[in-house]
Amino acid sequence: MYFTRLFRISIGIILLMAGHLTHAEPMLNGIGVQQELGQEVFIGALYTESLSNNADTLISTNQPARMELKIASAEGMTTRRFSRMWIEGMAINSKADVLTAQADNMVKFDSLFKGRFLKDDHIVFANTPDKGVNISVNGVLLGNIKDNLFFSMLLSTWIGKIPLSSDYRDSLLKVGDVNAALRTRFDGIKPNAARVAEINTWTGAQVAAATKSSASSKAVSSVAATEKPVAVVAAPVAKPVVTPAAPKAVEEDDDSSALTAQSLLARQFYVSDAIKKIRSKTKYPQRALDRGQAGNVRVGIIIDRQGNIIGTNILENSKFDLLNKEAIDAIKRSAPFPALPAEITGARFEFSVPMRWTLPE
Repeated sequence: MYFTRLFRISIGIILLMAGHLTHAEPMLNGIGVQQELGQEVFIGALYTESLSNNADTLISTNQPARMELKIASAEGMTTRRFSRMWIEGMAINSKADVLTAQADNMVKFDSLFKGRFLKDDHIVFANTPDKGVNISVNGVLLGNIKDNLFFSMLLSTWIGKIPLSSDYRDSLLKVGDVNAALRTRFDGIKPNAARVAEINTWTGAQVAAATKSSASSKAVSSVAATEKPVAVVAAPVAKPVVTPAAPKAVEEDDDSSALTAQSLLARQFYVSDAIKKIRSKTKYPQRALDRGQAGNVRVGIIIDRQGNIIGTNILENSKFDLLNKEAIDAIKRSAPFPALPAEITGARFEFSVPMRWTLPE
């Protein structure tokens, strides 16, 4: 009797320990389409161990999770544009000290992608507690970032307090209540064998992630030690909330020099300063306010090395012309921007700004 009871207790302890050591397979939390200029860029899905519509909970909890993206654009997209989109998104949703601490990881992330993404390419970021983030394309493992905080930063790009797209953010927080047709379409997108073989060549041509000394990273961060990424605040009655987003890079950006920890931080702090300037120049059009018009607009901006605007482009527009016009006017009122620092190479620099006009309660 004693041994039977002891056996049962032992089995119970073993099962309890196993429950703590194993995790459930992540479930589909949400799926959506990211668009620019009215065209689909990619279809993305978020899988989490526990379903939730609370972005803060998903970001802060270290659980098995993954993000999957499938390129939907017929033209594909440059890998440099892709990686720097995430880098900018992480920058505007993270504190300055976190950015500095993660700079080398972001450089490694940027160095993993080669060539160009094509339609139907399948990108996966898979987080495993205590093992970091595996990054793969079309089933080919490109690398691992051995820091679970990095996945939280990636996730905050799309569901953080300053998401790159509010609509896409909402689609990822559906707690499993997803559009069946979209899921079927997503599941049906697969790369062909020739493309998989081509991605395999990326692993043999990896460029080592540039690693600067801590002094190098601090040299950039000290220039803007008090400059924090722009935070979302409650919109006053007469002003919108303007929040930053990632750049929509030009095609030739693929030929630009590889990022270093120093150049990466320089880009992030420059965008933060530019966004703050645009915020200070943005107004709530009185006619829009009187008519109860509210909404979001995201504008791409290209500047030269002197900070002069070369061009602007509305990437995501509001249904209200008054808000679309104000978005462009606010950017023009903010020009010129500061000259680009030496750490940012290239003849021009591109970033985007989403603006949100919220009616007072």
